[in-house]
Amino acid sequence: MKTVFEAEHILFDTESTTKEQVFAFIAANAYALGYVADAKAFEAGLNGREQHGSTGLTDGVAIPHCKHDTVLHAGIFVVRFSHPIAWETMDEKPVTTAVSLTIPAEGSEESLRLLAKLSRSMMRKPFRDTLQNGDAGQVQDVIASAMA
Repeated sequence: MKTVFEAEHILFDTESTTKEQVFAFIAANAYALGYVADAKAFEAGLNGREQHGSTGLTDGVAIPHCKHDTVLHAGIFVVRFSHPIAWETMDEKPVTTAVSLTIPAEGSEESLRLLAKLSRSMMRKPFRDTLQNGDAGQVQDVIASAMA
């Protein structure tokens, strides 16, 4: 069984300038790390979820996620962007950090509880600040405390 979050899940995207590119980056990395069986299908799922309502929060953070048949394991991926990404957010500011979740279609109840815990944590500014500016150890610590 794969771990939900590890240091290798902290990603740096130096290329993306659009949400669509972000979703492709996230899907490709989730595939490379063995969390999804099909990167293109997961990318389409992220795009589809975003069309139902923006996953943008505040202070440069978004939480793109989707429940999909191609997901093999629940996972959390923290992605920092070199370029601010235009995104519908609560404060109308671009996104600089995303916390993305892979949610399996079967047994997704636990993953959805995890999403709820992360969403609550992301309402706290110190949590968001650590995601955006903390080192790998600090990011691991705040994710672990959010999941507890």
